[in-house]
Amino acid sequence: MTDQRTYLEVKRTVDDRALNRRVLERFVAELDARSSPVRIVEIGAGIGTMIARLAAWDCLPEEVAYRAVDRDDESIRRARERVPEWLEGAGYAVERPEDERGETTLLARSDTTRIEVTLEVADGFEIEDRADAVIASAVLDIVDLERAMPAIEGLLEPDGLLYAPITFDGGTTFAPRDPVDDRIERRYHHHMDAVRSAGGSRVGRELLWRLPDAGWSVLEAGGSDWVVRPRAEGSGAKTGYPDGERTFLEGLLETIDGALAELAGNELDSELVDLVPGERRRWLERRRNELEREELVFVAHNLDVLARPPE
Repeated sequence: MTDQRTYLEVKRTVDDRALNRRVLERFVAELDARSSPVRIVEIGAGIGTMIARLAAWDCLPEEVAYRAVDRDDESIRRARERVPEWLEGAGYAVERPEDERGETTLLARSDTTRIEVTLEVADGFEIEDRADAVIASAVLDIVDLERAMPAIEGLLEPDGLLYAPITFDGGTTFAPRDPVDDRIERRYHHHMDAVRSAGGSRVGRELLWRLPDAGWSVLEAGGSDWVVRPRAEGSGAKTGYPDGERTFLEGLLETIDGALAELAGNELDSELVDLVPGERRRWLERRRNELEREELVFVAHNLDVLARPPE
């Protein structure tokens, strides 16, 4: 079973490739136009890969206060271990004091940027703060938007920004193709929509109409598809999956199998075309064998959205 924190760590390079550069560049420009210090709150921060990425890519203004929160204490524990290492690897000098509440505040300095990072166990929709920007990466498709959007609006300054990259938007594809792929995908998405406690399989596109309907301005939006494939040299010889991304695919297959297993026997399952008994296991075995042989290709469709709250 793939550890969730390990899954998030190996997912970093998948997200790196996927992020829509046009949306990110607009986000960076909007941050640069604000007065220092710029305050950023990240909800569902996981193990801290976003702050590490923004620092490494020189995406942050001169002075930043960055509050990263996640409900999972194990993820924040991993973030407290890894974020200082990642920042140092990006050329920052890092100090690591710990306050009396047990929260970790990192003071990171480069030649051009000073970042104060707080890593905190908390529900991002219940905290109080005022931020220039809220980041929700790969979050809004797994939560209740009716709860999330008012909470995010409450965190933002009147002219603040919501940056919501890697929001899933209804596409899960494997190659080479299998005869039951469409039914597997339909069931997996049905689990997201009807069985999982919150979120959905088409939240990316929902944001594009839900936000304007609620008075928000969508500043930029664009695709950010995950694409994971074995690499090959010029001669065609395989070099394997990059940067541990095989582990990412193993975790993904486990997630899909778990969702389908939970769906099996559920009364909602009768709405879908039944799989022949054993087809799910055959499909999973095939995909794991292809992964072992470094043949499996995976694509998922996501959207990145940058928006401003109602005036």
